[in-house]
Amino acid sequence: MTGASAYRDALKSFIEGYQEGMQQIMGKKEDSSKAQQEGNTDKNST
Repeated sequence: MTGASAYRDALKSFIEGYQEGMQQIMGKKEDSSKAQQEGNTDKNST
């Protein structure tokens, strides 16, 4: 049981760190792409 809970805790912390990293990367990409895409907005329209 303890091995499973330790694995779950490690996996949870890994996922949280991964999501934080992805948010930082996406934020940086948005900032840099906003400056470059003022006349080119149809590529990244969601």
